[in-house]
Amino acid sequence: MSFVKQGIGACVAVLVLSGTGIAAPEVPDGAVNPHTSPESCGVCHVLPKEKLGSFFVANATKRQLLTNQVALCRQCHGMEFGHGIGMKPEMNRESLPLAEDGTITCAITCHAMHVKNPGNQEQERYHLRLPLSKICLSCHEK
Repeated sequence: MSFVKQGIGACVAVLVLSGTGIAAPEVPDGAVNPHTSPESCGVCHVLPKEKLGSFFVANATKRQLLTNQVALCRQCHGMEFGHGIGMKPEMNRESLPLAEDGTITCAITCHAMHVKNPGNQEQERYHLRLPLSKICLSCHEK
């Protein structure tokens, strides 16, 4: 079965039927949740927060991560997390960013860890690159 023919049902089921939707797992005492703490840059980035905020550091250097994006996400979210990861979409209406090989990657295709949209709580809570309906309909017919 192709990615597109699966429809958005799987995506919506993961977000809605789980009750609270997709959320970061519980963070152990003393650990930093990279989704909510402004001090957590080092969980993903090579550079510390001070250098990431510096005008004198090149953007390419700021984007350097400790490992690849999927591995970073799966440190906390596990293997079951990730709708469509590694698949090549048959269409991409919203021109969502894909990995170099044209496949879906959680941290860049559907999610953007630094997204801010107080006007759309769902988009901000789940760090969605776009509102959910736009993301799903980018690759799915219905």
